[in-house]
Amino acid sequence: MTDASGDVDRLLQLEATQLSRQQEVDRVLAQSILDPFSILGVPHTCTPSDIKLAYRSKSRLIHPDKTAHARARDAFERLKRAETELMDDERRKAILAMMEEARRELAAEWKLERGDEFERAVVEKYKAIMVDIEWRKRQRLKQELAREGAASAREEEMA
Repeated sequence: MTDASGDVDRLLQLEATQLSRQQEVDRVLAQSILDPFSILGVPHTCTPSDIKLAYRSKSRLIHPDKTAHARARDAFERLKRAETELMDDERRKAILAMMEEARRELAAEWKLERGDEFERAVVEKYKAIMVDIEWRKRQRLKQELAREGAASAREEEMA
């Protein structure tokens, strides 16, 4: 191999690496923040060592210092948040419990609960449940803030 062809090979390898970095950033950003398993690309049956391994390999790819993607920092933060959630036993158990709830709800609608299509439906149902929970939390917070604001206004009127 000549020196020029070696330079071309190295340049092509760098381009391929950068492209895979860009694709991984896009993939992470395309995942729902409600599904840390898909962000890390691990199955729901993964172990903590699987989570750590997936995080390490993906973080090397999308680290903002390693890629020129404009949203690499966002993707890296999303990846870190997913890893943190799944490494926390209580949080992972809560997520898996919600997934199981989604599975039970769907099992009544589906005759057979095996297969990729059913599992995708379970993830979508899980996301819908999580969105509903978040919406309810925000509604409660909004009501609490409104009550506090009304109480403050009454106190100011009395003063």
